Order: sequence, then C-alpha cells, then structure tokens
Amino acid sequence: MSQIMDRSKVPVRMTYRAVGSGTGIDEFVGEDNNFAPYNDFGSGDIPMPSLDYANLKDNGIEMLHLPFVLGAISVFHSIPGVGDGELKLTGCTLAKIFKRSIKYWDDEEILELNPGLDKVLPNADYPINVARRVKGSSSTASVTQYLKEACPEEWPDDLVGKLIDWESDTMKCEGSGGMTSCIVDNPGTIGYIDSGHGHSQGLIEIDLENKDGKYLTSKVSAEKGGIGNAAAAIPDRADADFGNVDLLNKPGEWTWPIVAMSYVYVRKDLSHITDDQEKTLLKYFLESLYDPDVISQCEDNFGFVRVPESVKTIAMNGLKTLDVGSGTPWTTETNTMVGTGMGYYVISAKRRTYAELTYSSFADDLNSMEEQAPTTMMSGSTASYQSPEKQAMQIQSALIMGGISIALWSVAIGFFLAKNILGV
Repeated sequence: MSQIMDRSKVPVRMTYRAVGSGTGIDEFVGEDNNFAPYNDFGSGDIPMPSLDYANLKDNGIEMLHLPFVLGAISVFHSIPGVGDGELKLTGCTLAKIFKRSIKYWDDEEILELNPGLDKVLPNADYPINVARRVKGSSSTASVTQYLKEACPEEWPDDLVGKLIDWESDTMKCEGSGGMTSCIVDNPGTIGYIDSGHGHSQGLIEIDLENKDGKYLTSKVSAEKGGIGNAAAAIPDRADADFGNVDLLNKPGEWTWPIVAMSYVYVRKDLSHITDDQEKTLLKYFLESLYDPDVISQCEDNFGFVRVPESVKTIAMNGLKTLDVGSGTPWTTETNTMVGTGMGYYVISAKRRTYAELTYSSFADDLNSMEEQAPTTMMSGSTASYQSPEKQAMQIQSALIMGGISIALWSVAIGFFLAKNILGV
C-alpha cells in the first residue's frame, strides 16, 4: 500500500487496520449494519465461515475469496543448549504437553523420541512451560485443529478454536510479540507462532512429525515445496464457499502439517464505493498481490510462501468478475514508458518519494553492516541471543522513526513561521 501511495501521480490514501481475522470478517459482513460493509475489503488467515458466507448469499451479496500467501505455523522452544534439529515431537506428544499431561522435558515419552536429551538438560525433572495466546487468534485455531486431526484420542473437540480453555498453569501471551517474549524470557518454554516471525526473532524450531511420518521443520518443508503442497484441494471458483478448506495435517513426504492460507475477502458488487476510480484502484491493489515482484517482498521479508499457480488462476479469474464501473484502469510503469508513464493512473516505479529513497539507502547500509559484523551468542540463557535480522530490524525501525520525527517537526516549524511571522 505504501508503495502505491508513494508511486502514484495523483494523491492516494490507503489504510489497513490489523484487528484480527474475527473483527475483519465481522466488519466485512456488516450483519449489524444491515449487511452494509464497514470496510472496502477484509483479510485474514482463515476463510469466511460458511455461516457468514450463507448470510451474505441470503441477502443477495456475492463475495470472493482471494488466497494470496501461505504461511506455516511452527512450534518453538527455549531449552538451554538444545538447538535447531535437536528436538522432535509427534502430534500426540505435543497434545499431551499442551494439555499438561506431560510436564517435564525428561518425560519418558519425550526421551523415547529424543534419546540423550536428558543428558543436556540443566537438571532432572526440568519443567515445561507452555506459552499460549491470551486472546482468540487464528494461530490458536490452526494449532488446536491440527492437534485434533493428528491425535483425536488426546485432543477433544472442545479444545479446538480461536479461544479455548487452557490449563491454569499455562503462560498467557498477547500477540506474536508477546509469544516471542514468553518463549525467549522463560527458559524451557514451548509455544507456537507463525514461522516467519519466529525465525526472524531467532527462535529455535521443533521438528514435527507430518502425516507421512517424517520429522521436519517448516524451513525444510518450504525448501521442498511442502507448504504449497497443503493447498492442493480448494474450491475451483473464487466466489464459492471456502468454509471447509482445511490445510492441516495433509499427506506428502515434505508437507508441513500446520499451514494457514491468507485471504482477501471482497464483494463482487462494489457499489458501496461511490468513486469508480477508487474501485479500479482497489482492483489494481488486489491484482498486485499476484505480481511476482510484489509478493516476493512478503516471501523475503516475512517468510510467507506464494500460492501455487493453480490457486493464483482461481483468484485472478475471480477478480475479472468485480464490478468496477467505468473507472480508468490503473497500470504499472516498471521500465520507462515515455509519455504514458506520466499518466494520472500509472503507478510508476520511477516515481519515488524522498522517504522511500532514504529507506532504501538505510536498508543498503544495514545489509552492508550485517555482512561485515560477526554473529556471536552470549553464554548462558538463550534469552540473551538476538538474531542479525532482529538487530537490523530494530536499527532500521529506529532510523525510520527518527527520520519521520524530523520531517514532522520541520513541517510544524514551517507552518508556525508562515502563520506568525509571514502572515500566511
């Protein structure tokens, strides 16, 4: 969105509120607003529930599901001295840990899967801390549904959902950042989080057993195409009911067992948007989610995986059915287009703001610093470790916020001088 705003000739303002899948769906459906939407589109990593989809249909409203990225949800730990690839669990063992039937890392069932683990633990009866999301989340929904499918004898139906009744001695963690802190700040903790976030924070991933009996990490699965494999069976039309789409515990040697697909929800009829040019801008934005140059940023920066070509085709066919009125289509200038590149509705990569140029310069400098700086880990608890990626993100964020602060103060001072001294 920020790139579209920066590279548009005409003033464009686009916003997105990160309020969670549930709120996004409620505001998109607008049931308490006579089914008028509160937003122009919604997004979440769960499909529209079948009940909500049916309610829209019953009120004469057709919608599209536009799957655009896949993300793995992984389980991470902070056992001192145990690194990547050194701890593996089955779905049933994980279920027993999460419901507190297994409370120690040297439990016989864990040691059977991990011979010699007891030799590296800080002490006998080393306790397991279970970290879980404090509020309803789609990651909780995915993990609990996976546990139900992988080990129904240990994980009952009433423990499946975005918000469940956890045991009282589990750790309450708010949001992805809170989950990271729970794991890092409390040695011996196990918790779940989207893989890209966990890896960017230097967390240590547990090898999980997939449906084919293979132990692997989400990184290995991604390298082998195993995350995309989970999306093999979805409806063949974007305007269909996706409520039963399930990407969990699917077969395949390299398939990751806990995969979530991120969707955009959009109505076919965009009459709630009064300006036809805004309608075509929305369509341009949605189409850009399938542009390799755009979606690669999600892969490189956040660890997501683009959807397979078959899924992309379903989405692009659905976008053709959007009613955008008579607005002028927006286009992209990547290579210089003499004359036409200056058009009003051209998003040009040649048109860049000073802030974007400064950001790029900062990013290049940080990459150079990262290549030159040695990576070290302090002795003791794993909580002392920060990955180079996390350090770079923190420095980059600080530099950007500093630049924004200076710019805002400059504007404020200029306005004050113009008004009080020059009499403008």
